[in-house]
Amino acid sequence: MTEQLITEYERKAKEYYDKAIAVLNKKQKVSSANTRTREDTAIILDLLDSSMVQKPLTAEQVLNTDTWNGLEKDFVVCSEHDAGRIFDRQVPRFPILVGPLTRTTGSIKGFLNAIDPEANIDFHDFGLDASADVHIPRTEKASDAIKMFEDENRIDPLNFLDLHILKDNPLPSFLRQRKDFKILEFSHAGKRKRTSQRNAADLDRWTSFQLLASEGAVHLPHIDHHGMNTVVFNEEGHKLWLMWPGLGLDGIKKWRLGEPLQGGLPVYVPPGYVLWQPLGTLHAPITITKCLMRGRMLLHSSQLLDILQYTEAEIKDPDITNETFCRQIHERMKGILNLWKKESDLPELCQKTFKWPPSETQKECEKIYKWLESGCKCTTRTCENCICAHNETKCDQRCRHGLVATNCRNLKCETPRGDDFSGILKAKEKKGKSRSR
Repeated sequence: MTEQLITEYERKAKEYYDKAIAVLNKKQKVSSANTRTREDTAIILDLLDSSMVQKPLTAEQVLNTDTWNGLEKDFVVCSEHDAGRIFDRQVPRFPILVGPLTRTTGSIKGFLNAIDPEANIDFHDFGLDASADVHIPRTEKASDAIKMFEDENRIDPLNFLDLHILKDNPLPSFLRQRKDFKILEFSHAGKRKRTSQRNAADLDRWTSFQLLASEGAVHLPHIDHHGMNTVVFNEEGHKLWLMWPGLGLDGIKKWRLGEPLQGGLPVYVPPGYVLWQPLGTLHAPITITKCLMRGRMLLHSSQLLDILQYTEAEIKDPDITNETFCRQIHERMKGILNLWKKESDLPELCQKTFKWPPSETQKECEKIYKWLESGCKCTTRTCENCICAHNETKCDQRCRHGLVATNCRNLKCETPRGDDFSGILKAKEKKGKSRSR
């Protein structure tokens, strides 16, 4: 049965790898010049050219391996039962394609019918001029966006975003009872629980998500929020998940400095299958046919240092991800670190609630968190009291209590200095001195 699963996967993966290239080549030919369709598909075609479908490992092969060091660039295809055996041993740092799952799948038609037609939907329109800032999503009324999505004569792909739901997507069975993956929820347990996902703050919203895209939609290479682990379940359609597993944060930083990506791993995700993508994996999904996927982003309690390191990297280089910064991360990290500290003070024989990182990493975690909390606490547009402006540094995503800072003057200034506000600051200092007299 295992060999049959691997053989069938290899056959399908090669078939849909070729289909993905054919779809993107077709979009290249029929799309208008300077559109995002033309620009983005050209980038992905180049990346596919240096990628190759690989024979996956079986669950038995990895379970019979003494150490998993060195397996990060491999991937596994297995059943739900065998995936559970892998996670029983430890959290894998390699991708796993699991299926077919026994759960009921949804449909694109049913999902679209469930969307409130009067609600607003954010989506990427690949037909827009690539010279403009088209990576900022377009917003339309749902009824209009759905008409565009269902238009069979449309050339340029659409990629729907922000399709939030009223409750979390269910986890696959091999992850469901593992409390170490519920650390984010536990850190928020003392707060008022949300009544619906629609009213929740951003981290609650983004850790459970839907992906709906039309033929030829692509994502440029990126990592997910804060480098978190991701599980995606394919409800309907066909997706090729191009990824570069095992790069690590150092490898991703080299890529951001201009080192070209080579040797990508294209993983075909059939309907009814779920893909486990380990933390910090650079990826660029490709939609072969209209496709609906549901997913979760997960943090394992033992990966706290990793997540904080990826969060620091995301603040210093926002383009490392294609998603907005999760501002709830401030309060959640504080709660998790406090819990870890409390449990680390318990006697050794006491049972811990969660599996934590090695104790010697605690100081490093606290150091990054202290840096995370060092941004200014401004609540208005004025920069008179801004610590960042006083220190002649530019505001970033650590600032303003994690609130959206669309009106922050120091965030928008081109140079990372407070020079624009020197007059304001000097006037305030002068005013303060006159009062002291």
